[in-house]
Amino acid sequence: MRMSSWPTIGLVILAVGSVTSCSPAQRAKEAQVEIASGNAAACTQERSTIEKAVQTYTLLNPDSPISEAAMVADGFIVAESVLMDLTADGTVVPAPGTACA
Repeated sequence: MRMSSWPTIGLVILAVGSVTSCSPAQRAKEAQVEIASGNAAACTQERSTIEKAVQTYTLLNPDSPISEAAMVADGFIVAESVLMDLTADGTVVPAPGTACA
């Protein structure tokens, strides 16, 4: 008779544990942290890629004005960046209104 109570106790512990550890509010906070972390990684990667393209472009075209459109036309990048912009002197800055700004 004592043996039949163990499955019941286990089920109760499992139910209580799952309700307390997986609350929607807690999961939403975790998701927010994960999204912020992903955005930061994307911004860092995008900045690095554009900076390397700028360096290469200016080495091979020292007299040409630098722009994302020129780098796309010459094949240094595939498309203009959505997350980053270039200043007139070629400095990479976060694009306004993006997660990187």
